Order: sequence, then structure tokens, then C-alpha cells
Amino acid sequence: MTATAVPVERTAVRGGAARPAVPEHRFRHDVEGLRAVAVGLVLLDHVFGWPSGGFVGVDVFFVISGFLITGLLVRERQRTGRISFRAFYVRRARRLMPAAVTTLVVTTLAAWVLFVDGRFRNTVTDGLWALFFGANVNFARQGTDYFQTDAAPSPFQHFWSLAVEEQFYLLWPVLVLAVFALTVGRRRGRTAVLGLAVLAVTAASFAWSLHATSTAPETAYFSTFTRAWELGVGALVAVTAAGLHRLPARLQAVLAWAGLAGVVASAFLITATTPFPGSAAALPVLSTALLVAFGAAPGGPGVRWALGSAPARFLGRISYSLYLWHWPVVVVLAAVLDPESVVYHAVVLALSLSLATISFHVVEQPVLHSRWLLPRAQRRTRHPAAPGVFRRARAVAGGSAATAIVLTAGLLLVSPPGQLDARAVAAADAALRAEAEARAAAEDGGTAEDPLTREIRAASVALTWPTDLSPSLDDLPDYLRTQWSEGCFDVRPDNVAECVYGDPAAPQRAVVLGDSIAGAWLPGIVSGLTPQGWSVQTLSMGRCPNVLEMTLVGGQPFTECSDHRQWALGWIAQNSPDLVVLSNAYDAELADPALDRTAVFRDGLTSMVRQIQASGARVVVLGAPPETGNLQSCANGLSEPADCAESPSRSYLASLSIEAEVAEATGATAVDPQRWFCVDDLCPPFVGGTPVFADGVHMTAEYSERIGGSVAEALLES
Repeated sequence: MTATAVPVERTAVRGGAARPAVPEHRFRHDVEGLRAVAVGLVLLDHVFGWPSGGFVGVDVFFVISGFLITGLLVRERQRTGRISFRAFYVRRARRLMPAAVTTLVVTTLAAWVLFVDGRFRNTVTDGLWALFFGANVNFARQGTDYFQTDAAPSPFQHFWSLAVEEQFYLLWPVLVLAVFALTVGRRRGRTAVLGLAVLAVTAASFAWSLHATSTAPETAYFSTFTRAWELGVGALVAVTAAGLHRLPARLQAVLAWAGLAGVVASAFLITATTPFPGSAAALPVLSTALLVAFGAAPGGPGVRWALGSAPARFLGRISYSLYLWHWPVVVVLAAVLDPESVVYHAVVLALSLSLATISFHVVEQPVLHSRWLLPRAQRRTRHPAAPGVFRRARAVAGGSAATAIVLTAGLLLVSPPGQLDARAVAAADAALRAEAEARAAAEDGGTAEDPLTREIRAASVALTWPTDLSPSLDDLPDYLRTQWSEGCFDVRPDNVAECVYGDPAAPQRAVVLGDSIAGAWLPGIVSGLTPQGWSVQTLSMGRCPNVLEMTLVGGQPFTECSDHRQWALGWIAQNSPDLVVLSNAYDAELADPALDRTAVFRDGLTSMVRQIQASGARVVVLGAPPETGNLQSCANGLSEPADCAESPSRSYLASLSIEAEVAEATGATAVDPQRWFCVDDLCPPFVGGTPVFADGVHMTAEYSERIGGSVAEALLES
């Protein structure tokens, strides 16, 4: 990943024995193997979605980084009597920047070739934030922007952790130097003072992490202030190492195994819905601290033997480059291969490992052995070792060959010769069959397919992207923010009067209530009902489903949603509309994950329907549209429309079934919207010249309005 994946530089401590406060420095093969565990967890999580908490590998890296960097600073002060800020940041730049810049440049070029212009522009912006160590700020900002939550993933999102570390290390050397300056002449108490200072910073950061995780979870995940304690724990291990190593060897070995077990357990116990970092991060962080403190414990075959194995050391050695390269590979290849296919997973793993190996030998190591940024005195004595050049050459040749073989084989498996012709034949056959069926139906006195169904069918077998899409593919990344900027995305008591469409004095009044899915239906409902003498009032709130016991905010309590829902019910009771349309996402996170989703969905929807019916309004439960591929990520110069088409998921169909069940039990009406999006269980990403969704989840206003007449007809059916 970042500096945490940097092997300890042996040259950093030559020329002086450590004082008792800090044990003698030696290369830690077990720490190198621990990096392998960390990057392996992250890689498995990002590629396979398993284990559920694989992202804790980043927390492992943070602890390792705090341990190594603090140890280097303390040893430098003890050896030389000073801490050189220039030397410190030169080392950081020489170690981190070459591989990071290479990744940014190569990935940006790939994005230029594969991504649509709108997504490419966003990638360039994200890359600039990453280059200047502000990625965490950028992605925290996007995390709190609802219009970005379903956007295509950025290939540079993982740079947030690099930004956290570099922001932390802007001040950390100053703290260490300040402690040494304040304890001049008091060598015996210096370690204790430094330990207390580190403990104070760590405790303050941990307290803030607990608070921020519960109050602002979207930003807490990326914040340097909520993560500093994790690096601080590693720093505490570095400062107290001398005392820790006095523990009995057998106890050290037991604690090391406990640490390894804790890291592995945290990867399985923590999930994407666990409030994080907060208190949940304590398990991987403290477990890593045990490993760093006691992983090199003397004795028989222990953790040192397991983590110091050759495969673990190799993976740990290239872990920084592997962390840098794996996520761009995951994101970029998803634009040209099916992310659910075996070929995709195989190519991602092979290409990530190949690029990491090449980057390590061609970029990282040559720069570390070069004279770049070194003081003039050191430049005259720095000469790369010839054997290293040959080793790097062999590694590059092997890595390049492996990459070429894997990619060629993978692409041939995905698109073997003649496959395009087969697709063309299948498409032509489907089109002819549809035309014949329509002609036969007309000849038999039946009804031919309506124009919308014919266009959906044609789009489902299209081989090329329309050139006249409106909105265009380039407009989609910023589409929702533009469309929903008027203020009626979140309706509140202070703006409810502004969020009525049509004539407020119309004889018939309809209310639309739900989350952003209801908001996406609104243009179609308005265009379909208002010409028929209706006014349409929206009471929707983004992320706030109309099912009482659910939440959409990553497992966090969403009290604002509950308050809004009660206010909306009160408004309906007071104003007695003729029709209330309920619609929301079907995959909301349960407030209590231990509850049965089906029962909660059914009971919550039943309660909502009955409370609204008490006002005298007729209730229609309008199902969410079936999701398709996100055009922002699946549409590119190498893809076909079929790559973005999907069939309705089982969970989606189950939600429609529950809605129909509730409607029958309560006397409400349930509307299944699949007819406006799919044909033969396939839902294309565009119909005619109109993209169906802006992000794979939320309809474009243009398509919503296009089907508005049909939607209104379904809503008004008794």
C-alpha cells in the first residue's frame, strides 16, 4: 500500500548501535510477511468480495507504518543527536512517489482509452487529488455527496490511505523532535515522556474516531483524525519495544499467535455494514500491534516462521506496488470484462501481480539505488549494484511474458474468434422473430407489441451504441447532481410548499413519498398526471425508505429518516390527498441486521400503507425499476450494449412479491414496473435514444417522462 509496504531500509541504521530505549534494529522478515497478510486481505476483498472485512488490511498497514517510521525517527535522534526533516521527507519521496506516479500516469492513460469523457474527466480530477496527497479529503467529500454514491468507482480511490499517512507524517516528526527538545539532559525519562505524548495523541484520535464514526460515518472512514490512533498504536510499540521484549519468550510467542488470530478473525467478523473505524477497528489494530511487538519472539516454530516463509516475504516485498496497482486493474478491467466471470478474476490477479513485480524491480528499486534527491555528498558514493540490474531484467521479462500470456488467453476466452459474428446472427434472429410474431399477431386479429416494447426488444439485442443518446454518456457522471439541485430531492417543512407540481388548486391531488427512487419516478408521474387535472406533491427524502424499520446509511442509525417519515404521515393526515404513491429502493440496510429482512419489509410496508389509508387516500405501491449495468462504468469503446443489460435479480423479484402481498392484504394497489424496462427478462441500459438510468439505479428524467403516460395509467387503475 503506502509507506507501510516499504521494506525497512537496512542503510537507515548503519553506523551506530541503538540505545537501550530502542532495541537494536534488524530487518524483520515477520513484518515483511505481515505486509503480505495485509495486502492479501485487501486484494481478496476487492476482487472476490471475500472475506467480508478484508479492508482491515489497510489498518494493519497503518500500525506497521507507525511502528517503522517512529522507530526510524527515534534511532536517528539517538544516533546523530538530531532529526533531519529534509532527509526524512526525501526518504519518503524516494520510496513512495516513483511507483505512485507511475500508477497514476498509466491508469490515467488507460482511462483515456476506455472511459467515456465524463468519467475520464472525473478520473483526472481524482488523480490530481491523489498526486498531492488529498485523496482522502476528495473521497470523503464524495462519500457525503448522495449523487456520487452510485457513481462508477474511481480507479484512484485506494489512494486515500496514502494521503492519510502523508498528512499524519507532516506533523509526526515535529512531535518526536519536540519531545526530545523538551527532555534535553533527561535521557532516562525521555522514553517515558515520548510514550506519554504518543499515548495522548493516540487516545485523543481514538476518542474522536468513536464520535465521528457514530455521527458522520461517511467522512470518518477517510479522515486522518479518526485514523491517526492506528498509526499511534504502532508508534507506541516502537517506543516501548525494549520493555515488551523483556517478557518471557513463551508468553511472547503466545501473544504473537493471538495477534495473528485476531487479524484473521477481524477479516471475517467485520463487514461492510459494521460502523468503522470506531471501536470495531480496535480488533485488527491491537492484534497487529501484538504481531509487530512479538512476531520476532525467539523460540521454536512460531509466527516468525509462518510469516517469514519465502512466499509471504515475496508478497510482502512487493506489497506497496501490489496495493497501488490492484485497484486500478480491478476497475479498468471491469470496463472490458464481465466482473462476475472466472476470466475476469483470473486476469485481475495475474495482471496485478505482474504489474506489481515489474513496478518493484523497474521503478521502486532502481530509484532507491539511484542518486535522485540525494545530497551531493551521497550522490558521489551511490552506485547501483550490477547483479541487481540483471535480477530486475529477468523479473521484468518474466512478468511481462506472464502478463501477455494471461491477457491474451483471457481475452480469447471472452471473445473467441467468430463470437462477434455469432452475436450478430443471434441479434438478427431475435429481431426477425419479433417482427414475425408481431405480423402474426396482427393477422390473427391480435394486438402487436406496443412501440415501447418493440424499442426495448431492439435495444436488448443492439450490437452498437446509439450515437444520439440524450443525455449523452459524457453527461451522466454529473447528471443527478444537476437534475436534483432544485431542492425537492429532500422535502422538509420549510420547502414543502415549493415542491408541488401542476395547479395547486387542481381538483385531484397526488402525493409521492419515498427515497431517491421515488424522486426518480417523479418526472414521469408529474408528466402523466398533471395533464389529467392532478397536482403532484412530493414528500420524498433521499436515502429514506418508506418502510418503517429500515435504514440506508450503512448500518448507522438514521434518526432524520424516522423523523421525516412521521412528519410526512402527519402532513398526509392533515391534507387528505386523493392518491399516495409509495416507492423506494428494495435493498435498504436493516437498522438491526439480525432481523429477518422479508418480515421487516412486509411489516413496515403494511404499517405505512394502513396509516396512510386512515387519511382516506388511495395507496399505490410502485415498485422500484429493475437495475441494469451502470453506463458510467460499462459503456466504453470496447463494450457493447449487451454488456450493460441485466436480468432482474432474485432479491428484486422478491421485493415485488412482498409489495403485491401487502397490497392484497391491505386493499392497496401494487404496480410491477418491469414492463417498462425489460423484455424476455432482459433489461437494456437504453431505449431508443434515451439512457434508462443515470447510474444503474436512478432513472433519467427523460426516460421517466417518456413512460409517464403508461405510469399514470397504471396508478389510476382501480
